[in-house]
Parts: sequence; C-alpha cells; structure tokens
Amino acid sequence: MTTDASLPEIVVVAGIIRDAQGRLCLSRRPEHKHQGGLWEFPGGKVEAGEALGDALARELDEELGLRDLVSTPFMSVEHAYPDLRVVLHFREVRAWSGEPHGREGQPVEWVPLQQVSERSLPAANRPVAAALRLPRELVVLPDGLGSAALLSGLASLDPARQGIYLRHAGEQLRGLAARCHELGLRFWIADDADLARRLDAFGLHLTAPVLMAHTQRPAFEGMISAACHDRAQIQRAIDIGAHMATLSPVRRTASHPGATPLGWPGFQDLVREQPLVFYALGGVAPDDLALAREHGAFGVAGIRAFWPG
Repeated sequence: MTTDASLPEIVVVAGIIRDAQGRLCLSRRPEHKHQGGLWEFPGGKVEAGEALGDALARELDEELGLRDLVSTPFMSVEHAYPDLRVVLHFREVRAWSGEPHGREGQPVEWVPLQQVSERSLPAANRPVAAALRLPRELVVLPDGLGSAALLSGLASLDPARQGIYLRHAGEQLRGLAARCHELGLRFWIADDADLARRLDAFGLHLTAPVLMAHTQRPAFEGMISAACHDRAQIQRAIDIGAHMATLSPVRRTASHPGATPLGWPGFQDLVREQPLVFYALGGVAPDDLALAREHGAFGVAGIRAFWPG
C-alpha cells in the first residue's frame, strides 16, 4: 500500500485486558472523536519521548481508572485512514488494580473473545481481533512420515503456542484431525471449505492458485488463511475477507530453490498497512519469531524447523 505522505500521523498504544473468564475489555469511542461510535481496545496517543508501557499506564488510568499496570508487547499495526495515518501498538495487560469503568463517560464492556470480531471496530483494530485467537507458530505437516510418526509429532506440539496445517495428509487426514481435537490443537485444512466444515477445522488455508480463483469469501465460518507471495495475492486475500496469510519465501529454501526470497525488508514492505495477520514462512525457524515481529509479522511458520524431532 502506498502511503500518502501528506496525511497527519499519530502513534497510539492500546491495551488487551482479559478478566478471569477470558473476556476482553472494550470501550466505545465518543461520537465526536475520530472513528467515533466504534468499539476499541482502550488506550490513547503516545506523547513524544514517552515509553509505550508508560503511555498505556497513563491512558488506562485516565480512561478506565486502572492503576499499577504491567504490560508486554502483543503486536503493532499501521493503518492509513482517508484522513489520518495511525501507528498502533497493542500491549497485553498482565496485571492491574481497580475495576475498569468509563471515567470519561464512555461505555465499557467485558466481551467474550468469540464475540469481539462481531463488534464494530476501527479498521486498525480488526487484525488484532483475529490475532487474539491465533498461535504464534504455524507448523506445516511434513511429507513422507508414517501414521505413527505423525501422531507422535502431533502429541509433542504445544497447543498454547502452536497450530498445525494438515496439508497433504491424504487418507490420514480424518484420523489426524480427530487427534488434533483430542489434543486441543488448532488445525487448518487446505482449500476444501466443505471438508473443513465437516472436520470442524479451526481454519481453512487457501493455496495461492485456489486463492486467486476465489472472487468472494469461502463458505466457512472459521479462520480463513491464504498463501501469499506478492502484493496481488495479498490484495485478493483482503478482498475475499481472509483473516491471516502466510507470506513467503522470506529466505531461500531447499524445497523451492528457484524462488526469489523476499528478505526481511521485502517482507516488511509487503505487510505494512495491510489488514491481515501475517506469518513469515520460508527458511525461518521458531527462534526467528522476535525478528519476524520486528518486521511486521505476528508469527512464524514452517516445516522442518518446527516439526518435533
């Protein structure tokens, strides 16, 4: 996306606040403000020279009456509205004192995670609503493994931070999907929305040719993912209502030696200001997560470096 350099820019920090039931704290913006009337993760403008954690603590005290705030980075989003460019840093609030309430008269509600995306949110908040349901690592099922090795590998994955893309599973797919349900693993099915519904898959992953053949959102209510390699594919993913995308190859890989790698600068250029949750794929490993996040990714994905053993 090309950014209009004439647009004014602000830096904002917002808090992801969960209660004991896992509900998220949302507040509604006053009608007279930018994006007025929409629900958002509470926060506000970062002052010049102010640390993000300090800015969030100040804003949540002023807006919600929260004190003793402890927060950590979650993800950052850049978005260009027609009249304003926003760089929005989301932070996960780990501890606080006080009960959230609208000190400026704004409505404040605890919203179940599954209902957050149903609220009318500013465009810059929407990728975060999707990311809250996603793992940081997307493991791609290796080829050539027998049933026992696959089932053993699934059992070694960590459901809290890893999901699994069950590509090329063939006749083993139903058994692997059933095992994922038993283990609490979020799993993705390739291309077939009917099959993804029947197996109660967490996600549907569209390979690049299938993605480009779609002109509207697939008939699937879960997480929709897209395999992207360039700007045109990213735009198609956005047009059909995808929530997330793998973007590759970041680095040269043995499986696709002829593909030109994007490199981290190229990856960052493609994901900037795009309303999707991105996973860096291609020559990356779990240890690259921090580097990937510095360049605009939410998570990392891969085969060999991610599969147990």
